[in-house]
Amino acid sequence: MKFTTTIKKEHHEDIDNAWTIPARYYTSEEIFETEKEVIFANSWICVAHSSEVREKNAFIKREMIGESLVIVRGRDDVLRGFYNVCPHRGHQLISEESGKAKNVITCPYHAWAFKLDGELVHATNCENVNKFDKDLASLVPFHVTEYAGFIFVNLSNDPKPISEQLPGLEEEVFKACPSVKELKRAARFVSQTPANWKSIVDNYIECYHCPTNHVSFADSVDVGQYEHEFKKNWSVQIGKAKPSNSSYQFDESVTDPKFFGFWLWPCTMFNMPPGGDFMTVIYEFPVSAGETLQFYDIYFLNDVLTDDQKRLVDWYENVFRPEDLRLVESVQKGLTSRGYRGQGRIMADKTRSGLSEHGIAFFHKLVADAHLGEK
Repeated sequence: MKFTTTIKKEHHEDIDNAWTIPARYYTSEEIFETEKEVIFANSWICVAHSSEVREKNAFIKREMIGESLVIVRGRDDVLRGFYNVCPHRGHQLISEESGKAKNVITCPYHAWAFKLDGELVHATNCENVNKFDKDLASLVPFHVTEYAGFIFVNLSNDPKPISEQLPGLEEEVFKACPSVKELKRAARFVSQTPANWKSIVDNYIECYHCPTNHVSFADSVDVGQYEHEFKKNWSVQIGKAKPSNSSYQFDESVTDPKFFGFWLWPCTMFNMPPGGDFMTVIYEFPVSAGETLQFYDIYFLNDVLTDDQKRLVDWYENVFRPEDLRLVESVQKGLTSRGYRGQGRIMADKTRSGLSEHGIAFFHKLVADAHLGEK
């Protein structure tokens, strides 16, 4: 193969002969700026579980691709999204990550006040300003929806329904975890990861690295009985599971226990071990070509954690999660080296085994399509 610095469709369409996308797509700020528009501003991005804004007046704030976004549930029970910026002089309205708003959102700079539907209700001295137009001083909205028990945002002007981006996902999520809507966040680990968002997806979407880098996880999931199903813009990894003292446990009465790992375009991961009573989610919020803000959230049904659940949270925080963070940080450094040839062979075996990297080829084709204007 002749290595290239530009995405070529043929490198990803033939899975048995696929190569990774060129290294500069992980390191170039110019390419990241393109991805901000063609991928992140034009896709539905998962930002939270619905429970975080279940109550009226509840809000959350998220930072993504240089934008500060506020999602709030109004007194009318409608969920809305607004850019976290005052239309007066641009001061940010909300600094907290989450909370409960009063009946208005007040800018801390000049005390302009806005209803939870974005309408301006008060601006000091506006009655003395020539031709002041209240209608041009409302908060700027973006699209927000709830799907499969989670909240998604879309920054484009006229997005297609989320069911077209992720068709069939909701049904499969509910099958894998029937109680997903009733779950509550028990823990959140935040990391400013020095890696491109695609490196994190690459790492998630294969289990080639599991036997050597996730020893305790591999004790619970049999890589020899591992499937990978591909849908439109999402995939699911399904592994035969067993209880383990070194990772997670579940009632052994569960018939045909399986672990489900959903990846959603472009950068969200749902993990559902057997039992249907808890899950973990990886939310990616790209910052730059070489940095990604990550939330790693753990959800249970109960409010007060059991000793086993506390042990599990500790395992995720201090064992499993750091293993992946070390891997993607090292990859990001290596991709900038003159010793890296610029592309790597995707290790997709013909049997599509649990060690096969055909999931990366699937993901890279979607990335290539987005860059080539075919997505």
